[in-house]
Amino acid sequence: MPVQSCEENNKPGYKWGQQGKCYTYNPDNEGQRRKAKQYAIIQGYAVGDFAGLRVSFDYDDTLSTRRGKDLAQKEIDKGNVLYVISARNDKTAMLSTALSLGIPQSRVFATGSNKAKVEKIQELRISKHYDNNKNVIKDLNQKTRVVGIIFN
Repeated sequence: MPVQSCEENNKPGYKWGQQGKCYTYNPDNEGQRRKAKQYAIIQGYAVGDFAGLRVSFDYDDTLSTRRGKDLAQKEIDKGNVLYVISARNDKTAMLSTALSLGIPQSRVFATGSNKAKVEKIQELRISKHYDNNKNVIKDLNQKTRVVGIIFN
């Protein structure tokens, strides 16, 4: 459910979904408007919706594909925060794709191994990770609280 506009006592506001509390603001105050919207998003977390989750993608044969980029864009559209976490030794070649999706360089990681990749996913408290490597997905699903999704 996305943030929705609402009105209460003739004041505009934001709420999470149809049933959420309406957080009102003074229409002349941009700071109040941003804060009201932020409260509505926090309400989404409180009710357990998935917006704002940390989601990561492997690079090779995952985010590097058209399908992977489309899936990443859908995750961004949901309001999720994306990371690129690869077993590559260097992140340089991954940066243009990440930046084209709006993923900053600070959220792109080259870990050097699949073991280190799984550890980085845990360290960053990723909620969902897409990868084409079945062993990485198996490790995530068995040893962590991360939802590992096989990409093929």
